[in-house]
This record gives sequence, C-alpha cells and structure tokens, in this order.
Amino acid sequence: MSESALLPKGKTGRKHDTMILHIQGLILMVLLILALSSAFGVLGRTIAMEVIDRSGLISGPSLNIEEALTGESSYLDVLTASPYGGSSGEILFKIMRIWGVVGYVFAFACLAAVIVMVILMKKRIAMILADPTPFEKPVRVKKGAFVWLGFLLGAYGAHLFLLKKKKAWIYLGLGIVGMSVPILFLYTSGISFSDAFLACFYEKDAEGCIEMEDYPYWI
Repeated sequence: MSESALLPKGKTGRKHDTMILHIQGLILMVLLILALSSAFGVLGRTIAMEVIDRSGLISGPSLNIEEALTGESSYLDVLTASPYGGSSGEILFKIMRIWGVVGYVFAFACLAAVIVMVILMKKRIAMILADPTPFEKPVRVKKGAFVWLGFLLGAYGAHLFLLKKKKAWIYLGLGIVGMSVPILFLYTSGISFSDAFLACFYEKDAEGCIEMEDYPYWI
C-alpha cells in the first residue's frame, strides 16, 4: 500500500486514467441503483393499480357505454371520463398517472445515463491501453478468473485475492459490512467493476493470463 490513500495531485498517465475509470465505475453503480429503484417504482405502481381495481375500494367509471347509447352522455364524455368515480377517485387516478409517467421517464433516463457511462468507461479504457509506459508493478493473473470474480464477487474483493494483495481482506470486510451500510458495498462494487471491465480488454497469452498493474490507491 502507498502512504497516500489517493493519487498524488498532478499525476498524469495511466494511473490518472485508472483513477478516472474508478470514479466512472462508482457513478455507474449509482446510476444502476437508481435505474433499479425506478423499475421497482413502476412495478409498485402497476401492482397498486391492480390491487385498487380488484379490491373495489374505488367505485367504477361514472360514465359508461350504456349511458352513451341511451343519450344520457355523449361518447366524448365517456372517452374523457376518469376510470374512477368521485372526487377521491379522480385524485387517486391523477396521482397514479403522474406516478407512472415520472417512473417511466426516470427509468429510461437512468438507462440512457448508464449506456453513456459505459461508453465513457470504454473510451477511458482505450486511453489506458494506449499508454506505452511500462507497468511499475505488474501482476500476472488468469484473465477468466479475474474478470468473473471481479464482476460477480468483486464487492467482496474476490478478484484482489488473485493479485495477492492485503487490500483484498479489507475489501472483504467492507463488502460484508456493506450489506448493512450500502455506501461501502457501492464503493467496492464500483471499483471492482472497473477493474474487471478493464481486464476484459487486455490480451491474454497462451496460458490465458494477463498482466494487471498494481494500483495501490483507493480511487
């Protein structure tokens, strides 16, 4: 481990790009959480509408086709009528509609932001790969194991054990505690996703191994 927890100011090159990649990974995790939350919100709204409809808590439409056929109401009134009768039903209907629109818009916005962030991460990885500077402390690992452990169990530092770093045990502790303190789990997940994503683009040798640079900083 370095004496400094953060990359020194003014540092450029591959380590600086790696720091930015890690930050992008953290942002990506936040966006994914927001996208998942919005998806559950849309699902909750759908379930709530179904429960209300089936429970009969709100009376049915105040206008129907029979009224239009008998001339009591026009077809325009029927088409524009709220599916819930009464003022309370009307308010509930509007709330549900707003909830639905906001939920879908937010979900698609988060999804678009996730796609943009992945593209930005890919561009940053291209800059890292193009850097001709030799690795300061290269570590040889199996590419497949590193990538899969990073994606699936990286929140618990599983891929770092392949690098034989003490930080792996710290990540394991942060991941376990992070099950109760989400921000810690978000941190380890974001950094690990970035490392695994980067490893995907390194060319493996005949033995299926790649060289990863030892990055001692926390971001």
